[in-house]
Amino acid sequence: MLEAQRAAFFADLPVSLATRRDRLRRAMLMIEKNADVLCSALAADQANQDVDSAKLTEVAPALAALCGAMERVSRWMRPDGGRGLLARLGGAGDYVEYLPIGVIGIAAPASLPLLQTASILASALAAGNRVTLTFDPGSQHLGRLIGELVPDFFDPLELAVAPDGVFTTLAFDLLVTSEEQEADGVTIARSEKSPVLLGRSADFAKAADDIIARKRINGGRVPLAPDYLLVPEEQEEAIADWLWRAAMQPGTDAAMLTDAEQEQVARLLDDARARGGEVMTAQSRGSAMPLHIVRHASEDMLVMQEDSPGPILPLRNYARIDDAIATIHRRPPPLAIYYFGRDTAERRHILARTLSSAIAIDGRVPSAVKADAGMTLNIDHGEAGFRRFSRTRHVCRQPSRGFARRFAGATPALH
Repeated sequence: MLEAQRAAFFADLPVSLATRRDRLRRAMLMIEKNADVLCSALAADQANQDVDSAKLTEVAPALAALCGAMERVSRWMRPDGGRGLLARLGGAGDYVEYLPIGVIGIAAPASLPLLQTASILASALAAGNRVTLTFDPGSQHLGRLIGELVPDFFDPLELAVAPDGVFTTLAFDLLVTSEEQEADGVTIARSEKSPVLLGRSADFAKAADDIIARKRINGGRVPLAPDYLLVPEEQEEAIADWLWRAAMQPGTDAAMLTDAEQEQVARLLDDARARGGEVMTAQSRGSAMPLHIVRHASEDMLVMQEDSPGPILPLRNYARIDDAIATIHRRPPPLAIYYFGRDTAERRHILARTLSSAIAIDGRVPSAVKADAGMTLNIDHGEAGFRRFSRTRHVCRQPSRGFARRFAGATPALH
C-alpha cells in the first residue's frame, strides 16, 4: 500500500488547492456525519470520559482544526520572496515555495486521539500529502471505527488505516509518533543523489563550466554537489565533450582521495565499463585528481546506486523531459536539483513535477539546506503545522548573462 500511495502521490503533482480543500472537506464530513458513534467509541476507550465530554473536548475541536485549515490553506501555500509573481515568472529573484513531503505515517496517541489525529491530519492534508494512520492499542474502539469509516470518504491511496504490526514496518517519507525521535521537528527521512537536468534549450558550454566548477569543490564531497546528469539523448556525446573540455581547464582543488576511496572509484568504473558504460577521464593541470565522466550510465550500474567519493559524473539520457522527471522519481527526493534551460514552459513543468529541498536554475547557487529525520507529536498546528508538513524548497535563479566562454583544443581520452 505504501508504494502505491507514493506512486499516486507523484502522479498527482502538483497538488492543487482544490484537491487539498476537497480532502479537508471530506475529513470534516467523516467526523461531522459520524459524531455520535465517534463519541461513543471515545467513551468506550476512556474510562474517565463520557459521550458529552468526548464531543466537547475532541469532536468539536477536531472539526474546528480541519475547518481552519480549509479556510486558510490558500494563504499558507503562497511562496515567500522573489519580489512577487511577475518577478518569478520573468526569471528574476530567488523565492521559497512549500511542497508536500510525500506519504506521512501518523501513529495516533492514546491521549485525545481524535483531536490530535485530526489536528495533525489537517496540517498534513493542507500541505498536499497522503497519509497512513494507525491507532494506539488503548484506542481500539476508535481505531476500529475510523478504519471502517475512512473508505467511505477517501480512496486508500489518499488516506489509509493500517494495523500497528504493518505500520511499524513501513518506511514513510515522514513519521509522526509519540515516541521520542533523534531530533525535534520535521524529519525528511529520505534524501538522494542530486541530479543535474539539462534541457534541450540549455547553453551546454555554460552548463558544463558550472557543473565542473561545483564538482571540483573538495573533490565533489559536499552535500550539494551534482551527482549525475540527465541529458537529451541526441546531445549526450556533445555534452560529454563539453564536460571533458571544462574538466581539462586548469584547476586549483587540492583534495586527495584516500586509498579506500581510490579503490572504490576503480571498482565503480570497472563495473560501469562492464555494463556498457564509456569512461572519459580528464585531469587538468593543477588538479589533484582526475574527473571521470561516464556515458551511457544505467540504473543497474553501481555508480548510480552507491555513494561515490566524488570525481565521477554519470550521464543518463532521456527522450522526453517527463522521462527525466520519472528517473528522479525512482529515487527518494534529492537534496538539490540543478536545471539548465531557457524554455520557460519546461522550467515551470519541472518546478511543478519534482520535489527537492532546493532547486537551482541555470547555475544559481542554492543556499545551505538542512535535512533532519523525524517529527514528534509535540508540534504546532495551523500555519506552523502546515510548514512542518511541507518540504521547503529554495528556488534559486541566476540573472541573465552572456554566453560562457567556449573551449577549444584537445580531444577527449576514452578508456
